[in-house]
Amino acid sequence: MTKKLVENLGPGRHGDGNGLYLVFDPSWARRWIVRVVVKGQKNRKGVRLRTDFGLGGADIVPLRQARECALA
Repeated sequence: MTKKLVENLGPGRHGDGNGLYLVFDPSWARRWIVRVVVKGQKNRKGVRLRTDFGLGGADIVPLRQARECALA
């Protein structure tokens, strides 16, 4: 993903790697999330649970900073 691509993507969930996603709502709001597996938590079927954490709006948090936060 590049800075220019971030600015020009349409609505949807767009992955960058390492669990980092740009979520683009139909209302044109853009935000970064990181999807992680929480250690030790499982659902009723025994599958590990995934949780999304918000990293901030794409207008405020640049791609480089979102990548750094996702790796942390």
